Amino acid sequence: MKRIIIFTGIPLLLIIIFLFIYQFPEKISVVRTAVAFNDRNPDSLKNTSINIEGTIYRPLFRQHIFKGSIKIRGIEKTENYETLNTEVLKRKNGINMGNLIYNKTHNNPPQHANMLGIIWFDDSFLNISVLGTDMEDNQNEAIYIATGGTYEEGISTLRKMRDNYGSGFINFE
Repeated sequence: MKRIIIFTGIPLLLIIIFLFIYQFPEKISVVRTAVAFNDRNPDSLKNTSINIEGTIYRPLFRQHIFKGSIKIRGIEKTENYETLNTEVLKRKNGINMGNLIYNKTHNNPPQHANMLGIIWFDDSFLNISVLGTDMEDNQNEAIYIATGGTYEEGISTLRKMRDNYGSGFINFE
């Protein structure tokens, strides 16, 4: 009986420790066609793309985190500044939400951190939405950035993600 406990208990304990410590990293390298537009204004549409390079860590029972770069064509700070780690602050129905923050310098700790906005992305990084406030022409207006090639596709992405995420998602309608 003692042998059974030892031969099953020790491996079971090691598996539990492994699952708790291991971060389940996944390399991400995607470029998604996207659109950016002002609050309820299809005439403000700008075509862009979202380039994501890095690794997402998904440890069991702990906070997920993306380490790498998230660049949005046409938004200078995303192209020229360092992307700080994006911590997944909330997860609902396969949609992840975090803050999109950039550092002007490569100092550690960050000395010139700038928040672009909030990012939502699904587990496969196919659908991505950003609520931001910093584009060259409209710094005081809400800017919506969503995967898709047209205004209608961008709105469709926002609706699909809102329906999955529920309350707390971008209020775009």
